[in-house]
Amino acid sequence: MKLKPWIHLLHTTDCQIHKSITKRISLPALFYLLCFSFGFTNYAKAQPHLTFAPFIQNLTQPLLITNAGDGSGRLFIVEQGGKIKIYKNGGLLSKPFLDLSSIIPHTGGDGVYSLVFAPNYKTNRTFFVYFYSLDGSTKLARFQTSKTNPDSAIGNSGVTLISLPGAGTGGVHVGDMHFGKDGYLYVSFNDGSIYANTTKFAQDGQVLLGKILRLNVTNVNTPPYYTIPPDNPFVNDPNVRDEIWALGLRNAWRWSFDKRTGNMWIADVGGDKWEEIDIKTPAAQKTGLNFGWPCYEANSIFDTTGCKTINNYTFPAFAYPHVSDTSGEVITGGYIYNGSAYPALKGYYVCADYEKGYAWVIKANNAGVVLNSNKQTGFPLGLVGFGEGEDGELYVASLSDGTVYRVQATATPASIAAETIPLNITSQGNLKSYVYPTLVSNSIINIELKEPCKFVRLLDIAGNELMRKILDNQLGRITLNLPRLEAGMYILQLVGAGTLQQKIYVSR
Repeated sequence: MKLKPWIHLLHTTDCQIHKSITKRISLPALFYLLCFSFGFTNYAKAQPHLTFAPFIQNLTQPLLITNAGDGSGRLFIVEQGGKIKIYKNGGLLSKPFLDLSSIIPHTGGDGVYSLVFAPNYKTNRTFFVYFYSLDGSTKLARFQTSKTNPDSAIGNSGVTLISLPGAGTGGVHVGDMHFGKDGYLYVSFNDGSIYANTTKFAQDGQVLLGKILRLNVTNVNTPPYYTIPPDNPFVNDPNVRDEIWALGLRNAWRWSFDKRTGNMWIADVGGDKWEEIDIKTPAAQKTGLNFGWPCYEANSIFDTTGCKTINNYTFPAFAYPHVSDTSGEVITGGYIYNGSAYPALKGYYVCADYEKGYAWVIKANNAGVVLNSNKQTGFPLGLVGFGEGEDGELYVASLSDGTVYRVQATATPASIAAETIPLNITSQGNLKSYVYPTLVSNSIINIELKEPCKFVRLLDIAGNELMRKILDNQLGRITLNLPRLEAGMYILQLVGAGTLQQKIYVSR
């Protein structure tokens, strides 16, 4: 696979955030929540069953599908070699929308990686392309479309916003980009790590590698053709460049915004052992986030040399390991389905594994709480990029067979087992690991571990992690001293082969 060398540059089980109630609570409400917390809830009663139907075939290494948001209903397909093609009125147009093949070396992992259209594209005809150039650098460039032909871009209209050198930084720097609801452009760059060489760039605030940037690109017509949004989280931090929105990512190769909630779903391709997804609400997006790489890979320690204490890092909402032939190896992030053709899929996030032909449907609430996930198998290999039509319908490109598939789904009974079901710790007739007391007055919690657990963490009502203790799969009783907390409801999670969680109420 020609993509393989940089897919591994690109290169859960789960961690869920469960929201609760406000810190002041009536006794009846408290009684209800405490009773509910002891019940067993299976969120996987009717998972949508995915099928991928061939939609556009005989493409040359398609990587991405997107739309212009201009009401035309067109789909734009990015081919790795430099051509961007248009699917219109039931077929591919013979002439590419834009052909950059003359300035792209296209050897191994080189090529065009991402395409995004400005929110006001219909009036300003502006779009952005992310590609690897003949000069050995990774570029983010702005282009314009012809005034007279909306199906043709102006090839020589390109201006460069960012150019990242390859020499000494791991070479090709792949990533993705999208506009947020705030009108700013968010761009991810990988950190240049490969299996044999893990870089520390993701934790270096003076370089753009291993980061997501947030840029104002509207009506900026002089170099560098972007300005810094005044509320970027690190603008007052001399140790971090102002462009940076988030740090500590290995390779956020494919990520997306949920159009309905504004939640950000970041799929970060891991290194040796884990693939992960981070889910951040619009409120969380306003703070400077550090996702931990290479100090942590998902929830596991990777290399903490020179790292800060654990509470400085944000940990994933979903992760899966590279543990066996039945596990994946390289995550391809997708989208929340907001279309209308497949009601069973409405509101579910769909993603896949590039190497194994697996796909997941993941359900989360508006606060980014993962309720359940379901792994399904038998899909094409090389699934490298999902995309949305203007109508919210989903598509996925396979690098292996040159096909864009339409994502379809039907409702299915619980015979398809959920890979992740958030269990309450105590279940009638089946005692597992448990926590006591659940009404806490002295900041001390006891945990009886009946099965191996990687770590325990405490979340507040906003889904923020307040503390974490690494358990290293120990068994038996441990005592957890809680930090000083205001009175209210909190969630305690035990994460091992699965996730167990318990509501606790802290009184003061």
